[in-house]
Amino acid sequence: MDNNQADQAWQNMELLPFCVLFYDSNTNIFKVNSQAQSLFDLKEQPHFKKADFSHITLTNHHSKKELLIEELFFDYFTANNQCQFVLSKPTSKLLLNVKFAKLLNSNSIIIIIIDILNNNVDEQYDFGNIISNISTDLIDIQNDDVDKHINYALKAIGTVCHADRSYLFKYAEDGKTINNTHEWVNDNIQPFKDDLQDLPKDALPYFFSSMVSTHLFRVNDVTSLPIQAISEKTIFQQQKIKSVLCIGLRYDKELVGFIGCDCVVQKREWTDLDLIRLRLVGEMLANAFKNLNYKKELQQTQQQLINANHKLNKQVNTDGLTKIANRRCFDHTLKCEIKRCARNKEPISLIMCDIDFFKRYNDNYGHHLGDEVLKRVAKALHDLCKREGDLAARFGGEEFTIILPAIDTEHCQRFAALIQEKIVELAIEHNFSTVSKCLTLSIGFYSFIPNHKTKPKEVITNADIALYNAKETGRNKIARFEKAN
Repeated sequence: MDNNQADQAWQNMELLPFCVLFYDSNTNIFKVNSQAQSLFDLKEQPHFKKADFSHITLTNHHSKKELLIEELFFDYFTANNQCQFVLSKPTSKLLLNVKFAKLLNSNSIIIIIIDILNNNVDEQYDFGNIISNISTDLIDIQNDDVDKHINYALKAIGTVCHADRSYLFKYAEDGKTINNTHEWVNDNIQPFKDDLQDLPKDALPYFFSSMVSTHLFRVNDVTSLPIQAISEKTIFQQQKIKSVLCIGLRYDKELVGFIGCDCVVQKREWTDLDLIRLRLVGEMLANAFKNLNYKKELQQTQQQLINANHKLNKQVNTDGLTKIANRRCFDHTLKCEIKRCARNKEPISLIMCDIDFFKRYNDNYGHHLGDEVLKRVAKALHDLCKREGDLAARFGGEEFTIILPAIDTEHCQRFAALIQEKIVELAIEHNFSTVSKCLTLSIGFYSFIPNHKTKPKEVITNADIALYNAKETGRNKIARFEKAN
């Protein structure tokens, strides 16, 4: 191509309605149209040398590597390739989308077509901080604050991708419908979240086919959708969507939803950077949901273990017949309460009671009714233990015990009297007792202030001595243990 042809080509190119930078490698001169002249802050002249660009700096947006203007043509040139560079000028920074092209068949003349993506490049650079914030938020996401973090992520991705809306859709449990669970909309943009619930998958066959096969749906111009996408095209146009970009969300290789952006004010040529950013946020959300599921499953497993342990502990510490505490539980509780009351210098009382003439009851009424009597007496004793720490237990056979922490002799005597009143209220017939026509109890108790030397065996022995005294003095009696002088 000779100089006349080059000049003629430039006369056509400089009229294009976007920034054009024309480079002739034979002469090492640049030409710019009026838009590019304004962009690079150049004074008007027929052509330029590389020194005329010394006041600007170009930086590869991805690698952050700085380069000279002529390096664009040697290090980055590939016909029809597209890259992003930050243009730094004394007064501002601009993010540029640069497209490379050959002019005709010449190897010596190259054109760079430049489009300004954003006149606030700091916002673009801040996307790294935004991603860091989103990542931090989603690392330990909890069920009670999940919406807040998702909404922040959607606003961030919608803003940096210059979208009017961004949203999250998730499949229903049956996998047949999909729901818009979260949505961010820009100022003066109509939201559609409420209208996009329980949306059948077969209503958007082309969209979901693309999602299943590529996990991507990228449309710069909705009007260019093929005839197979008539359903999608109709819905998009009803919502005034001009451009749409969606990325599938997967848990363990299973498609469970998608994150997306769309534009309604004007069409957008989605860049590879938009795609990378959306995919990055989508993967973060997918991992966050996966962690939530793991936490939920872990919590359920932990709760099952807690329930199982509680059930096992209850079984181990509960008398099988009466369903109150058994001897094992009684021994452990008495030991602990003695130590606690010793530390606090508080009194403790132990009651031991025995059903009078229970053998006669069993022999004459039968063991079945005998078991029922044990159950009713146990329940009556258990119901009287209203304070936390009070414990009614089956000691063995027809003998029961009650531990009463922080109860002295006087109050224990009253408690024992309440036991007798409760047994009278049961009115259980016992015609084979020599003390009453109804069932009665003999009660012995021991009240004292323990110390660090007090042993449970000693306490049980003393309460048992009191019980023996109640029986020996006629049964249906209350006796307390008194130390011999």
